[in-house]
This record gives sequence, C-alpha cells and structure tokens, in this order.
Amino acid sequence: MESLLVNLRKYRPRENTDPLENFITEAFAWLLRSNREVLQSVFECINNKLQSSISAPDGEVFISTQENFNNKFPDLVISWETCTLVFEHKVKSDLHQNQLKNYREYASETYDDYRIILITATPFQHAQNPDAALCWEDIYKCLISLVDKVNYEHASWVIEDFLSLLKSEGLGPKSPMNRFSIAHYLEAVKFIEQVDSIFKTAQKREWPLQTIGMEPVFKRQGTESRVGLEFCPIIKNKGRQWLPGIFCGVLLDGRDHGVKEFINNELKLCLVFDFNRTGQEMIKNSDNYNNLKACFKLLFNDWEYIDTAVDPRAKHNKWHPIVILRSMLSLFEHANTHQEQVDIVLEVFTELQNTLMIQPEFIKLVEELTVTK
Repeated sequence: MESLLVNLRKYRPRENTDPLENFITEAFAWLLRSNREVLQSVFECINNKLQSSISAPDGEVFISTQENFNNKFPDLVISWETCTLVFEHKVKSDLHQNQLKNYREYASETYDDYRIILITATPFQHAQNPDAALCWEDIYKCLISLVDKVNYEHASWVIEDFLSLLKSEGLGPKSPMNRFSIAHYLEAVKFIEQVDSIFKTAQKREWPLQTIGMEPVFKRQGTESRVGLEFCPIIKNKGRQWLPGIFCGVLLDGRDHGVKEFINNELKLCLVFDFNRTGQEMIKNSDNYNNLKACFKLLFNDWEYIDTAVDPRAKHNKWHPIVILRSMLSLFEHANTHQEQVDIVLEVFTELQNTLMIQPEFIKLVEELTVTK
C-alpha cells in the first residue's frame, strides 16, 4: 500500500489551493487503496448517482492523485480496464472557471470511457455538470455502514479514522437544531456571562495556592475550551510562569485536553495541571512528579482523576497532562443565588488545593520547577 504521509509530503503551499482539500483527498485515496470492500462500496454510491451506470471493476484498479491533465490536476483518478473516474474534491472553495470542462476535454482524448465525479461539502457547490455530484456526507453514510461489516480489522480502523476526519471538519451528517436549545438559547447566552461572574468574584477570595506564591488570574480560553482561574507562580522578573500552572474552572469541551471520552456531553468542573515547554522537559525525569501522580490515584474520591499519558481512554496532551473532573450540575442544582454558587466554587476547589498542598511531592515539584526556570 502506498504511504499516506509520503503522498502528503509532495504537496507544496500554493495560492488558491486549500490544504484541507489536499489532505482529505490523500486520506480518501489511501482509504480506497486499503480495502477492496471500501472501494466497492464507494463505487456503488457513485453508480447510484450516474445517469448511465457502469460495470464494477473486477480486476486490477489504479488509484492516483494529482494526475497531470495538460497542466490541470484533478484530485483523484481511478482507472480500470473498462473505465476511468476523474474526481474533483471541494470543501470550502468553489470550482474554478471551466475546471470540469478542462478535465472532460483531456479525458475524452485519453480514455475510451470515463466519468467526471464531483464531491463537495454542500449541494450548493455542485456546478459545471459533472456526471455524478456527491457531498462528503454521502461518502460518510456510505462508509459508516461498512465499519462493522469488513472482515479485516485494520480496514475497520482506517474507515473509522477517515470518518472522524470528515466529522471533525463538518463534512459528516449535519445534526438538526435541538428544540430544547431553541427554547433555552437566550438563557444559554446569559450562562456565559454568569459563569464568568462567578469565577471573577471567586478570584478575589483567598486561596490555598496563594500561600506558595501561585496567584489566580481569570481566564476564558477559547482554544482550550475552558473558563476559570489560572494559578501560576510569579518568578522574579519573569512574571507568571505555568510550570506548573494549576487551572481551576469549568471544562466546556474535552477535545483539546484529550479527555473527550470523559465528558459525556455535560459540563465538568476541572482542575488541570498545565506545563510549558520547560516544565514538560523537567517532569520527564522528575521523581517528585511521578511520586505525586502515584499519590493522586488514591486522593480524589468524588473526582475523576485522568493521567492523559497512560489512560487508554484519553489522548495524551503534554501541555495538560493531568486532568481532574467532576460533574458541575450535581454540585449546583440546589444553589439558587450567585453568592451560593461562588461559595461552592470556593469550597470544592479549596478542598482540592488543600489536598495538593499537604502532599510534600507537590510542594517539592513547584520548588523544583521554579528553581529550574
């Protein structure tokens, strides 16, 4: 089988090209080469869109990307003895002027029988009269039915990985609006402001970590999908340094931290260990860090402790290697005032911080990292 990474390496950034389209194309081609059942299923999906159906390939099939059609480059070409399929793939962009016409002119001079296939993100991008026009959602639906059917375990994994890629880029099936969300949208908008207010108020209270020089700053972090207080040591003239930084707040989405499997579509309070590059290098050989992790496994009765480096359900995140989670709703369901909610935040995170502070390994780790910096 050809190498996916080798094929991706040949691409160079060019004006008016979308690297996502190239990535999906190579992943799609790699998937088609990986298993004949996959190729057959995709072929049937395409054949259902053709006005004039074609016979399925039963012999050798050639699958290539970026073929040269007189200096025009279709994304994918699938050829066998009796027919050739020429593909153009689009995600966010539209077809260039006469793009499919140029492919058709070359194909008509080169192949005895051919079809032009267009695959896009939405039906609104369908143009220039391809022989078959599909959306990536059609490919997703075609492949998902194969996951539990293919006999080869490796092929099943490859399919699932490609489906995850499509879904992560918004190219899988679209979810309808939730009626509950429509009814409560305006309240949800207010929720963002209310959560911010709780942690901004809590920032002004006294915290155990302040006794070792780790001061809280309110953070709403988009990339990390979290909101709360970030406690970092202040090191001489270098300012705040997260080595470690201890984040106490609400985790809105577990993907960035590698704990998506633990979220279960609900908001979670979190305590997260954050390390910058200096910290990441130091903890690799730190006995204090390893001994602290060994203690953690026994300490958090009401919280879910996750070491993303070793937990098979997690995806290792070297920036946020340790995550401790607890359901937010169960703690707040009987708190009716802003002050009561602030008090809950103070109570639960003070307890966690005190648990950290009585561990000699934690104090030694902070000192070890601070001295290193």
